[in-house]
Amino acid sequence: MRCVHKILAIIMSSEGTEPEAQEQNYQKYKSLKKYQEAVDCLSAAADECQQTSNVNLENLISNCDNCVGLVQQLADKEDDRLRKFALQQLLTSVGHSLGSLKAKKDQLNKGHEPYVKDATSISTDNAADKHKTQRKLIVEDTIIRKGSISFQDVAGLTEAKEILREAIIMPIQYPHLFTGGLKPWKRILLYGPPGTGKSRLAQAVSKEINSTFYCVSSADLISSWVGESEKIIKELFHHATQQEGRSVIFIDELDSICRSRSSSEEEHTRRVKTELLRQMEGADNMASVEKIFLLCATNRPWELDSAFLRRFQKRIYIHLPDREARKAILHLNTASSSAVFSAEDLDSFADNTEGFSGSDLSNLILSALYEPVREVQKATHWKETTDGKFTPCDESEPDSIKQSMRDIQPELVQPRQITIQDFLKALCTSQGTISQAELHKFTEFTQKFGHCG
Repeated sequence: MRCVHKILAIIMSSEGTEPEAQEQNYQKYKSLKKYQEAVDCLSAAADECQQTSNVNLENLISNCDNCVGLVQQLADKEDDRLRKFALQQLLTSVGHSLGSLKAKKDQLNKGHEPYVKDATSISTDNAADKHKTQRKLIVEDTIIRKGSISFQDVAGLTEAKEILREAIIMPIQYPHLFTGGLKPWKRILLYGPPGTGKSRLAQAVSKEINSTFYCVSSADLISSWVGESEKIIKELFHHATQQEGRSVIFIDELDSICRSRSSSEEEHTRRVKTELLRQMEGADNMASVEKIFLLCATNRPWELDSAFLRRFQKRIYIHLPDREARKAILHLNTASSSAVFSAEDLDSFADNTEGFSGSDLSNLILSALYEPVREVQKATHWKETTDGKFTPCDESEPDSIKQSMRDIQPELVQPRQITIQDFLKALCTSQGTISQAELHKFTEFTQKFGHCG
């Protein structure tokens, strides 16, 4: 598009396009008017191309089409060789773009690429294959391999883990148990405040099973091209049904694409929701729906459309960690630091962190773990340990050595062991991020629709 603007700028700045010439020669005035109309069409098309979403393909094609017609008329009547060459170059450039846009439109409307004759003679078969390959690559990029997180690495949430074992793990490991009227759950929604472990639970599921696990976000499903998002969703579920055994699709931040429908929302948004609902119910292949388990997570369940809520057989509230879970989180996050805490220390930590989410606690613990490192940087006196390393000490201690950290070889610097006091100190600058008003909304939703995990 930039090269097109440059070509038009050259043409309009050439001799014979000044206002005086318009008055002297009506034909030149008409030509100048067509030049301006072509610029306006091209500018409108360029503005549309800058859109990151909701691109109006019809408007884009219309502007390019009008520009081609105007430029063709100008080229036919132009006698100046330089201008005629520039107009022909412009015609080739816009014609190429127009052909691509029409091919894209036909692909979205009919599912295949028509033959479009333009300067580059676009190959329709190759274009169709390219788009199909791109959708397949998008889906395959969401597949994650077994991670290192297991259910044992997720503190608390005992009931949620049990439900996920019943819904996903047991049907895969013991399929003979689920016969007759007993069928495994197909769709489960995890909801709760941010940082409570919803995504971590999903990662743990991927380690526990030997089937294909898709981890999807709204960014993976939404395309700026109208109609392409629905095809990506369809490709995701189709790809999952082609795998051996039962596949698991995890969609995080579901509220970003499944908010309540309204009369004011855009048509393409409504089509995306409709396609996802169709795939959840196995509209294309009822037999294939048995091969897919859908696990979704959201921080704002009350914003979900009621049609989506109804389709989840279990809606599990992933609440803030309770007292015992907070102690377990402390153990998990300090396991590699060789820190030892007494029962009183753990009670003190649990008492002072009520209302913290799992993410809040992780940040608090990380801040506390930094305390010995901060002391190392400021230390002025050191003592040598039995293994030949140096650790900070008080200047009153026997055999203390006055020096800074820079005077010691880096590999010999040894910070002190972390204590519960470091956590209490970190609490002075750390607060929970979940308000009581938010918790009240989750409680109300759970009473109406949910199941406490």
